[in-house]
Amino acid sequence: MRKYYSIGEAAKALNITTETLRHYDRINLVKPSKKDKLTNYRYYVQEDLIKITTIRALQAMDLSLEEIKKVLDFNDLNSIVNFLEEAEHKADEKIKYLKYSKEKIVLAKNNYKQKLLATIDDQTYYIKELPKRIILLSNDLETPTLDNLYSYLRHFYLQVGNELKDKFEFENHKIMSDYCSP
Repeated sequence: MRKYYSIGEAAKALNITTETLRHYDRINLVKPSKKDKLTNYRYYVQEDLIKITTIRALQAMDLSLEEIKKVLDFNDLNSIVNFLEEAEHKADEKIKYLKYSKEKIVLAKNNYKQKLLATIDDQTYYIKELPKRIILLSNDLETPTLDNLYSYLRHFYLQVGNELKDKFEFENHKIMSDYCSP
């Protein structure tokens, strides 16, 4: 006993719309195997589903429905097989071209990603190791002033002694030395 699929079941199995199946019926591309005379409901069998799958594959090869209809109307099975072999060859060529195109797209994408990363790197922060230094801290200083700094420096220079004082000199050393001398 043959299994019949309603138009909804067939459309769902083929991942197409019921309207597509109605269109195929209207243009005599694929007629349902059975049509209820009272309800006009369409019913499809497995062979119909295979034929529709073939049609969808040929459409993916940029063939029009008119061209596909001509091929499927051939009475000679050998002609149909020859046509499908040629379509298979064209599909292989299209796949080869698409793979080539994808490789070029991936190369371009990677190139743009590198440029993007270079742009981001120019705008990001980085860590730089600096020579060891001493930082002056105060628990009670509320407002820093130049006088406070000189006072701290004078105290600091007294702590490190004259032999190390040269290592901690500032650009305005002369002014600082005069101000910070004991």
